[in-house]
Amino acid sequence: KVKEEIDKQRKQEQLLIQQSKLAAMGEMIGNIAHQWRQPLNALGLVMQNIQFAYNMGDLDDKFMEKSINKTNILTSSMSKTIDDFRNFFKPNKTKEYFKINKTVKKAIYLIESTFEHNYIEIEKDFSKEDIEVYGFANEFSQSILNILSNAKDALIEKKVEDAKVKIRVYKDKNSAIVQIEDNAKGISKDIKEKIFEPYFTTKEEGKGTGIGLYMTKTIIENSMGGEISVENTDLGACFTICV
Repeated sequence: KVKEEIDKQRKQEQLLIQQSKLAAMGEMIGNIAHQWRQPLNALGLVMQNIQFAYNMGDLDDKFMEKSINKTNILTSSMSKTIDDFRNFFKPNKTKEYFKINKTVKKAIYLIESTFEHNYIEIEKDFSKEDIEVYGFANEFSQSILNILSNAKDALIEKKVEDAKVKIRVYKDKNSAIVQIEDNAKGISKDIKEKIFEPYFTTKEEGKGTGIGLYMTKTIIENSMGGEISVENTDLGACFTICV
């Protein structure tokens, strides 16, 4: 019976991890779609301009060269988006020193188009000093992306007007601090203590697995020896990462 229960629990865990991967994949595809929307529209306009120039008899070598150059720039940008996402999800093999400003900016870049699409403003306040920390850069960036994604979901769910997320990066003695604050009206007291627990989610069935913040806590505290906490502010919730 004990063996059966352990096997059942393992299968359940595997299923939840698989669900989490699928949810992350869906989120990633959504982010890529938002990143691609603008260059795709621009490509459509280039094609329309070529057709218009052809119909008007203005399609000369100079016009074609200009159009092809623009097309190459746009397709390169779309290709770079795919590479950025692929590299982002590759796990780091070894710990290394990395610049925290650059790593946080990478996470913002990957979700920025999704924020714009949902009319959510991102306010940045980065230390002028290039702060270096020791750990796994991609995993750290992924944990920032998890918090930003959670803030986005909360702002959309609560239909917040003038939705905003503030990101602050600074140094305090020997630690680097990243604060991510939203104006989504905060986290209720009864769930605040549970949000870092595995499989805990406030989202409707099928829309969340409760793995995101648990994985973030695991990365920050277990992999990087840091700390993560959350507090309610006057406007919403503020996550503080200290490494």
